Amino acid sequence: MDLLTELGILLTAAGAGVLGSLVGLGGGVFVVPILSVFFGIPLKTAIAASGVSVVVNSAAGASVYLRDGMPNVRLALLMLVPTTVGSIVGGLLAVHSSPNALRIVYAVSLFGMIIVMARRGARPSPPPAEHDPLGLTASYYDRAIDGGTEVCYTPRRLGPGMSISAGAGMISGMLGIGGGAVQVPAMNAIMQVPVKAATATSTFMVGPTVVASALIYYLNDLIDPAVAIPAVLGMMLGAQSGARLARRARGVLLVRILMVILFYLATTVFLQALGINVPGAR
Repeated sequence: MDLLTELGILLTAAGAGVLGSLVGLGGGVFVVPILSVFFGIPLKTAIAASGVSVVVNSAAGASVYLRDGMPNVRLALLMLVPTTVGSIVGGLLAVHSSPNALRIVYAVSLFGMIIVMARRGARPSPPPAEHDPLGLTASYYDRAIDGGTEVCYTPRRLGPGMSISAGAGMISGMLGIGGGAVQVPAMNAIMQVPVKAATATSTFMVGPTVVASALIYYLNDLIDPAVAIPAVLGMMLGAQSGARLARRARGVLLVRILMVILFYLATTVFLQALGINVPGAR
């Protein structure tokens, strides 16, 4: 692989790192289709590189969110159990599935999230619940609301939320995308967590989730250092910038950005799975 291609991967990963932290996706949702479609890198190699770089992106972005007290750490630790189990299953499926099957699963998953977000949008959270036996009620300071205000909320519907979290983990391990594409809208629309808290909590969860599947990629020789190293460096450059931007962005704007980008990438990958040429694709 030539130096120009590696530089292109680094810059692509940097942009993905910004967007990944901004909308809680971990960046992999952008890196995988771009590397596969526009750089001509084998899909499983792109998924493996994304899985490794997403761990770095999560650590960098989560550190900024943690300083601001935005992630709901207790909720994250609770949801990590089913998410990690799902991630291991997804990693094994990725190793043994055909590239076109992975592309179709990837595209369908993203289209599903777009539909959920189009119907729900960024939902305001209800007041904190008086009865909270698990102690999941949390708060954060939102600078974008009326010049700055404290938002307090209690996550609801934990059963459906954890079930979806297991599915998010499987998609994460199978596609190397971090699971945020499922987690953020699920936490916002179903568990009634404010979109900024959902984004920060998802970013906090992405790293531990993908570590399990990244080990599976490594054991099956899918990690190419020429692809993974610039991807990791790019994610490191972009992740913290995205997290800082998210502190001042409005929740509705984040949802709209997410929907537009996901629609383009999902359409591109789906067309490639059907054998239809995409302009600029390799």
